[in-house]
Amino acid sequence: MLREETHPDVLEALLVALVVRHDTRPGAAPEERDGHAARLRSAVLRVGTVLARGPEGGRRLDRRLAELARTVPGFAAYALAWYDEDPGVWRALVGSGGLRTIEDVAASGGRTAPAGTPDAERVPSAWHS
Repeated sequence: MLREETHPDVLEALLVALVVRHDTRPGAAPEERDGHAARLRSAVLRVGTVLARGPEGGRRLDRRLAELARTVPGFAAYALAWYDEDPGVWRALVGSGGLRTIEDVAASGGRTAPAGTPDAERVPSAWHS
């Protein structure tokens, strides 16, 4: 699919689906989660690279990664670890604003609801549980 798909809306939707699917895998054994995390890293890198090539793609990718870091439990920690492991590769994909958001969310250990989310739909930070 990635060989021919270039539409940024489709690529963003794919990125979201990959990350959310990872978050919703119940009951996986630790070694299975580790393998899945490696596949997730590879998929996010591939989709992000294709998305970043298009017009406004880098900005869209940066914004989407920051949003995923804020809303998907654990994604900020994964993204920050990936960045720390290979900053040269990820620096080309994650802008300073996105990286700052990812670092802040990973440091807090929580997540925040996107701007404009009604209070009734907000998901409490991890420390509220």
